[in-house]
Amino acid sequence: MKNFVIAQWNSAGNYFSKNLKQTFFICLGIFVVTVIINAIIFQTNPQIAEMYYKELVAIFEDKAMSHYTGLSLWLWIFMNNLLAGGLTVLLGFIPFFFLPLLSLVSNAMIIGLLGAVYQINNVGWLPLLAGILPHGMIEIPALILAATLGIHICNVIIKTIAKKNLKGELKQAVLACLRIFMLWIIPLFFIAAFIETFMTPIIFNAFI
Repeated sequence: MKNFVIAQWNSAGNYFSKNLKQTFFICLGIFVVTVIINAIIFQTNPQIAEMYYKELVAIFEDKAMSHYTGLSLWLWIFMNNLLAGGLTVLLGFIPFFFLPLLSLVSNAMIIGLLGAVYQINNVGWLPLLAGILPHGMIEIPALILAATLGIHICNVIIKTIAKKNLKGELKQAVLACLRIFMLWIIPLFFIAAFIETFMTPIIFNAFI
């Protein structure tokens, strides 16, 4: 069993290095640029920023996140991130539109919005970073990786439709992406949810 897991891990790493690394860093760049641009746009439009912030708060309240504590909150966050990541990958099976980018951009826009609201209310970026980075350093790469997998699958499907891919390339891509999702993304979400539940609140409260 151990040898099997090691073999699968090595296979995932090799596929990532060969086929996904460039896309991952492009997605990372898009994410960072989107955060910065939206932070600037919302900060220069305080009324719009406050409006969208209230809508964002209402969404989280509707999810009843406050009803969970401790282990149940950990599991709730983990399952929500897992669902979001899985849906991001599955959107890649819709060809031509590269829909996983929407998930990537929407998450970046939220961070940009929060940064702008914190600045508008003279709270500053430091408390926001304290509330995001502890778990975000793990969760955000996992989300970006999920978008990378979805974009890659979408690209391979397009090549398949255009009959420009190698024989068995689509099957290989799907299996490799599933392997990476199981071995990399799920554990990352699991760890990130733990940090967000038990560590992030303590760190965040120390900065406000």
